[in-house]
Amino acid sequence: MKRHRPLVQLSVVFLFGALFARPPQAAAQVTAATRDSLPWGVTMDMVKEGEAIFKGNGLCTTCHGSNAEGGVGPRLADNDWLQAKGSYLSILQVILTGVPESQSSTGTAMPARGGTKIDDAQVQSAAAYIWKTSHPESGDSLPPGVTPEMVKRGEQVFNGPGACALCHGSEATGLLGPDLTDDVWLDAKGEYKTIGRIIAEGISEKASTSGIAMPPRGGSDISASDIERVAAYVWYVSHR
Repeated sequence: MKRHRPLVQLSVVFLFGALFARPPQAAAQVTAATRDSLPWGVTMDMVKEGEAIFKGNGLCTTCHGSNAEGGVGPRLADNDWLQAKGSYLSILQVILTGVPESQSSTGTAMPARGGTKIDDAQVQSAAAYIWKTSHPESGDSLPPGVTPEMVKRGEQVFNGPGACALCHGSEATGLLGPDLTDDVWLDAKGEYKTIGRIIAEGISEKASTSGIAMPPRGGSDISASDIERVAAYVWYVSHR
């Protein structure tokens, strides 16, 4: 997919704007993304739905094989791209516009949306699945500004100098303090910045949903930098 690239139609550009519009500051935040994360705006739920579409009403398997290993159409399960150049948006573009026979390196045309009537949301999910299939080492999306290195350091602090494991357990599944590995939030509401604020400020016994106070920084003297990393780890374990 390095040699031929279909022309970007104006309507597709408008659709991209509608699907992926975000505030101006988001562009700077996204610079923290790493190869270990899903593309901006993509979730594992989209990947899972995309697999069902790829193997179902998207009819993608007809040309690309049941596991994207290739057939009449090219293999999609590696990083050798003929049309899309491997980025999520370029994969999305190819699904939306198709590939005419004259521009196809295999000599076989691909109709827009694979010749089906899948809607825009389903196209996004199908693109997410194809991207993930070609990037098997990637994990779920991390919050803007958070990297896998921060998560790794946060786990070390959580089970070490931060003393978080004393109340939340070494796997963050809960002891005196609540389980942090599910999506049931008592105080932080699951947001990365809110988790960081609670770690920094603690929770009084009166304000605690569980009735157990949490001292600022868990009673430790960890740095502001390590607070951010523990928050990254806690966010991560609740979104695995």
